[in-house]
Amino acid sequence: MAAKDLYIAALEKKLAELSGIEVDQIKKNQLANASSEARSIREMAEYVDSIQVKQAGQAVAGQVNPQVAAMFVHIKAELGEERGAHSLPPLQYDYDALEPHISATIMQIHHTKHHQGYINNLKAASEKLVEAEKANDIAAMNSLLPAIKFNGGGHLNHTIFWTNMAPKAGGEPTGAIAEAIKKDFGSFQSFKEKFSGSSVGVKGSGWGWLGYCPKDDKVAIATCQNQDPLQITHGLIPLLGLDVWEHAYYLQYKNLRADYVKAFFNVINWANVNQRYEAARKAAGH
Repeated sequence: MAAKDLYIAALEKKLAELSGIEVDQIKKNQLANASSEARSIREMAEYVDSIQVKQAGQAVAGQVNPQVAAMFVHIKAELGEERGAHSLPPLQYDYDALEPHISATIMQIHHTKHHQGYINNLKAASEKLVEAEKANDIAAMNSLLPAIKFNGGGHLNHTIFWTNMAPKAGGEPTGAIAEAIKKDFGSFQSFKEKFSGSSVGVKGSGWGWLGYCPKDDKVAIATCQNQDPLQITHGLIPLLGLDVWEHAYYLQYKNLRADYVKAFFNVINWANVNQRYEAARKAAGH
């Protein structure tokens, strides 16, 4: 056995001693968790494909759920994309730029595979929505809502997430968002503890958020399941989002979500969060 192989074998043995889990099992767990979101994306694609649009004149009258249109409105506000014309937004940094806090492997898979998967499904759902509208099939339109919400939310949430991070970032915020956090949470440390606790505590897959409430002119913490968009779910304008689906951290942090959340604070792009906050306040007339 070559010296390199002996060295790797020794490292794997030590890892097994420290973790109590054989390396082969760790690798299997990594693959299983990395594929969990891919499976969800695939199942949603199959769901969209299964929806049958009735022929024109056969549809039953009714009302289209307003969340269908709202989802596309929020996407256009963030990305400037018209309904159905969706594409993967480029990152403003290299895949390895957030290391050691978030690995290049995670970033590349997350961006080019998972995010792209949501976009592919959203475009397919949009095409079927056009077909349903032409046939005036209200039932089919409403049946598409779960796919539009899941995939549209996945596209929107991830787009915000990428901009919320930056190399050589982190630390404490400055400017208007810093004042808002101090006013509504008492201190940055208090906010950090509450945001971290909420994000770690998300049951299953979902997101932790800092959002802005236009009505109360306050910032607030909220969580969403799966890819549910913050604004539709809680009425808050998204400022800072943290993806706590296992695919976002498992390859690097295993099942230690709390360590991943802690590391996230080293890459937060507070300039972007502040820009979002000031724009939201201005739009709300404050």
